[in-house]
Amino acid sequence: IIHHHLFSSKSAQTPVTNNYSTIKQQVHSLFQSVTLFLPRVVAFCGTIHVTTEYGFNTVSCEGPSMEPTIIDGSFTCVLIDKFSHRIFGLENNNDDDEHDSHDCSPTECCSDEQEFSNNDDNTTWLSLLKGVWEQHFASGLQRGDVIILHHPSKEATICKRIIGMPGDTIIRTDGGSRESNHRVKVSPGHLWIEGDNTLQSHDSRAYGDVPASLIIGKVVCRLWPLKDYASLGLDANGMEHWQRVRGRIGRGERPLPLKRNDGFEGSHVLKERNC
Repeated sequence: IIHHHLFSSKSAQTPVTNNYSTIKQQVHSLFQSVTLFLPRVVAFCGTIHVTTEYGFNTVSCEGPSMEPTIIDGSFTCVLIDKFSHRIFGLENNNDDDEHDSHDCSPTECCSDEQEFSNNDDNTTWLSLLKGVWEQHFASGLQRGDVIILHHPSKEATICKRIIGMPGDTIIRTDGGSRESNHRVKVSPGHLWIEGDNTLQSHDSRAYGDVPASLIIGKVVCRLWPLKDYASLGLDANGMEHWQRVRGRIGRGERPLPLKRNDGFEGSHVLKERNC
């Protein structure tokens, strides 16, 4: 009887020991998996954070203020670089920018701007890549750059084009102070920004020049939609015509209104030379 009792006790303890060994092996295997997997997860998350915070990121743009560069209602998503303005800072392109506004009004330089806009349609891949390199990998902020920045007076982000750099004298064609002859001088470390659609843009004409520290990044190109079109208006027969909008958003002058009957109230930089 005693021998049978001891044999029964050993038989009862064997499953418990086996279960304990199995659980121990599973915990050990799980620990090894975590130690191998966790560093990869941390490295992946760190790479994503560094890339989006200091490299490239995507931003959704809404509103009519940047038409016809960015069309309202098309759920436009643009790619921005967040490192070039941190590396190169503010650059004054007085000598290099051939398409800058001079001491004439924008309407007097329309022929040059229209020619510049038309030439963009014939851009080759080589010149396109060269332009991307020069703007985003070899230079800082300059006049003509389209930027994403924090709104100076509320919690929001805005997309505008740089019109004036620090030290530039801005001539406001939409009004301004008569005492200063409708001229404003951009403060050091600040930028004068305006939308391409000057009639529907709330920009520096309303809140003045903005600190360069508000800038998030420079716009590189449009990612979505893949193709976008802007309305040219109705012709004499009542048919509406459309023009394709370029995906590359480079450095340059504001495009003229596509509809000839639309007005223009944008500011420009005062220069000593003439058109």
